[in-house]
Amino acid sequence: RPLHAKAEQHLMCEEHEDERINIYCLRCEAPTCSLCKVFGAHKDCEVAPLPAVYQRQKSELSDGIAMLVAGNDRIQAIITQMEEICHTIEENGRRQKQHLGLRFDSLYSILEERKKELLQSIAREQEAKVQRVRGLIRQYGDHLEASSKLVESAIQAMEEPQMALYLQLPGVCLPCRITDMSKVSMSSRPEPGYENMDHFSINVDYVAEMLRTIEFQTGA
Repeated sequence: RPLHAKAEQHLMCEEHEDERINIYCLRCEAPTCSLCKVFGAHKDCEVAPLPAVYQRQKSELSDGIAMLVAGNDRIQAIITQMEEICHTIEENGRRQKQHLGLRFDSLYSILEERKKELLQSIAREQEAKVQRVRGLIRQYGDHLEASSKLVESAIQAMEEPQMALYLQLPGVCLPCRITDMSKVSMSSRPEPGYENMDHFSINVDYVAEMLRTIEFQTGA
């Protein structure tokens, strides 16, 4: 990176040492000088003024950064929502376990084995649901981390004050990467009511002969 703004005056053409770099070859995607366009390697190429290309690409990169930052905010909101879902699932699971335990406490020893089986059913579904949501959190977290790094790279590129040096940086292709990153689908979320655990409910008003076949209630 140049130490001061005057460094722009010293960017001279490698082929024509007395010529300043003042145009940009659109076909070769490289800054060059007027003599290269007239007599040199770029004489058959289409060129544009260096400031115009510089401003256009800077504008595209700025728009891409804004789009990416907005997308990151949405991802963070989704992650926060899914963290809350995990907490609700765990709370509902613990509450259902407590209700189940209270009902089984009033029964004889024959109920103890069945209670274990039903508790395990709750725990399996709770674990499966939490694991699924946490997997989605990791997925969104990885995307957020990659997206944040891309934002940092883009911001560093935006800080380059020299037109020619900026257009020689690898960062000028960042708008394409930003566009690809912003197209990543964010539709993988738990369906509405996924955290609900109310289906783990039993009725203990049956007679003792029916206890061995107790199952969780379905429906209302």
